[in-house]
Amino acid sequence: MKKLGLILGTAMMMLVLLMPMGIEPARALTISAPSPIPGNLIPTGGLGVSIPITLPNLGTVSILPLSVYSITETHSGIVASDSLTNETESQQQLQANKGYWTYGGDAPGEGAPYAVWRDTQGLHVGAQAPSNGTWAGYYAVTPNTPAMVFHSIVTTPEQTIPSNYNWYENGMYVQNGPYNVSYITCTSNTSIVGTQWVVSSAIGNAYGATSEKVLWASPMSLTEPRTADCTIITNGTNFLEVILNNAIVFQSNTMNLGYTNPLVAFLEPQSNYAGQMLNGTFTDFFAASDVNVKVTNNPALASTVDLVVPTSSSTGQVVASAPVDSSGTATLNIGNYPMPLDAYIKVYSSTGVELASTSQPVNIFGGDSYSVQLLGGILGGSGGILGTGLG
Repeated sequence: MKKLGLILGTAMMMLVLLMPMGIEPARALTISAPSPIPGNLIPTGGLGVSIPITLPNLGTVSILPLSVYSITETHSGIVASDSLTNETESQQQLQANKGYWTYGGDAPGEGAPYAVWRDTQGLHVGAQAPSNGTWAGYYAVTPNTPAMVFHSIVTTPEQTIPSNYNWYENGMYVQNGPYNVSYITCTSNTSIVGTQWVVSSAIGNAYGATSEKVLWASPMSLTEPRTADCTIITNGTNFLEVILNNAIVFQSNTMNLGYTNPLVAFLEPQSNYAGQMLNGTFTDFFAASDVNVKVTNNPALASTVDLVVPTSSSTGQVVASAPVDSSGTATLNIGNYPMPLDAYIKVYSSTGVELASTSQPVNIFGGDSYSVQLLGGILGGSGGILGTGLG
């Protein structure tokens, strides 16, 4: 019996030693926010190139509707959208009435000052370090978002901070789920020298970033704009594109991101400067599912689909064009264009005859789908006389 008891006791001890350390479910109760980028990792002279976006000019066409078919939207690519300027709410109201955004950060746990409120100027989020050199942040974060395109306009409050070896960051972060600190960010970086805009990536785990890499940076200066229009496009694996103020500042299809969780977006300031509360402002947030626009159910004679930006009351500039495939679908990539793209959608035969058109310019987002219909509501398609589906 003593021998059996010894065996059982040893087995129990081994079971305890083999159990995982820590209580994993507790992790799901606390969102793991992005870590700040150490200011000394960012070259003050800038890094990389910026390629201004100019819409292609693929020709000029009439925008006057001359079609027997119309084009209507059947699916919106918008996964989430918030102007952030449509309501006025105090910090107490935002925290008490949970809506789309979740608010949090490490500032409360550090006893550091923080703030959040909304008004007609945008969403304001503030953070102040508890002491110089100690980082503190506060954020608004989305739910899990099955999207590829994330956008917001980010404004940082000051051009400089009057303290050596301290930094203030304010940006949008697209992260590998709420509990894994691997992310892409478009953020400001403000110091005693000035402000610059930075694109960086980080690899991490639930406890923070383990490595960071600066992908692009503007030169730090006293004249850098304090507002940036930022779009982050990624599939979470190999592709990443960042558009900043209507210019492509980073693009790669050979990334090794390894994101396995639904993406989330953080709007967050972080500061290791204790001298004052610094409030970042955010507006015009949206997330879109894709970079492609589909036009389906094209008639049999359809050859190409164009996106046309009006340049006068009667003419427009073709900025994108795609062939109609055997299923009657055209797929147009607008990943390099500012979204929404305000344009007509037009369908042409191989001889240049306009077959279908939207009645006016439409706001086009990646992931949108449109369908061709015969005027009067009958669907188009590849069958029937002249492709009307009536044969």
